[in-house]
Amino acid sequence: MFWRFGGYANISTIDTLLDKPDATLEELLDETDLIQELKAQNAKLVEFLRDEAILERLLKYVIAPKEPKSETEQEPATSVEKRTGGLFGKSKHTGKAKSEGGDDGELDKTERQRLKNAYISCEILSSDVWSIAESILESPKHLKMFWDYMKSSAPLDPLQAGYFTKVNESLLEKKTEEMIAFIKTLDHVVPDMMKHVDCPMVMDLLLKLISLEKDRGGQGIVDVSHQNLYPNWVEQTSFTDVTDF
Repeated sequence: MFWRFGGYANISTIDTLLDKPDATLEELLDETDLIQELKAQNAKLVEFLRDEAILERLLKYVIAPKEPKSETEQEPATSVEKRTGGLFGKSKHTGKAKSEGGDDGELDKTERQRLKNAYISCEILSSDVWSIAESILESPKHLKMFWDYMKSSAPLDPLQAGYFTKVNESLLEKKTEEMIAFIKTLDHVVPDMMKHVDCPMVMDLLLKLISLEKDRGGQGIVDVSHQNLYPNWVEQTSFTDVTDF
């Protein structure tokens, strides 16, 4: 029975992929057993993900904005009717438009891929692999780019904001002192977060930062007196509170 001696030994698809000289992150994100292999501390996989360029792209995937609608999608219905021969009329242009890839199905596919990449990237960056957290903190410029997400216009996508918060809470848990030191270097971090007072995930992260004021080295991470945290909070939430009655 040769299988006892490795005749039927399972070969990791992740390892096979990473053995390729031209392996890409996108190919890796499409592997169904990626997270399982990461939890198993696959050394080859961890080493690949710890690369600075790979981490930068993972951080970007988490906060990647939704693709803007094309001009065709935004075109008023009346214009479409005129171009296609009326609401119920037939036109040779209709089939051509679909054949050029302008249909909703193609756009939905792009959006599904964006959401999938954001989710998997979040799971990687917030995993229990400490060396990944260490590598992220070794590249503060990429982490600063990640935090620029707080400068986005309101309202934020709740799902994406949840991913952002999850990654940062994981980093704060693993590398508390390093993250505190990093956040102290950010300009206007509290006002930026206060723009999203209606987003529970962002407020959870802000409360987490406030709680760190009591920890060693946490003093000044949220300077209430200089950044007017409480007055801003009251101002931002006053109208919402009134409508609750």
